[in-house]
Amino acid sequence: MSEHATPVRTKGYRQTAQRAMVLNAVVEAQEHLTAGEIFERVRRRDPKIAYGTVYRTLHLLAQHGQIQELTFADSASRYDARVERHDHVYCTVCGTMVDVEVPEALIARHVASERSGFAISNHHTVFSGSCPACQSRE
Repeated sequence: MSEHATPVRTKGYRQTAQRAMVLNAVVEAQEHLTAGEIFERVRRRDPKIAYGTVYRTLHLLAQHGQIQELTFADSASRYDARVERHDHVYCTVCGTMVDVEVPEALIARHVASERSGFAISNHHTVFSGSCPACQSRE
């Protein structure tokens, strides 16, 4: 583990060097990576690590609130080190995803709860469209 590595805060699971490497790859990323992209980054540090290990670790870390898994219908999930509630904007052309603060989304959560009767415990909103770079190429 590097001197700047973030330790895995364990709650109900064993800390391993591999899990720490996966968490660090998510924390150090400047973007929202897929499991495959995280695997490639971790494999540079540990060439023997298996894709299945990275994939299972990502789910374990998300389950324990260490990272956030952003799922999309038919697309690959992406992983975010920022676990507090926030929203995202996704480019449907190049796949770029960025964080965005949208206070109105909290109002939408209240309306959704009121209209559905659900006790909504969490939500995230993903806006999709084309990013400025893709717009300039069009």
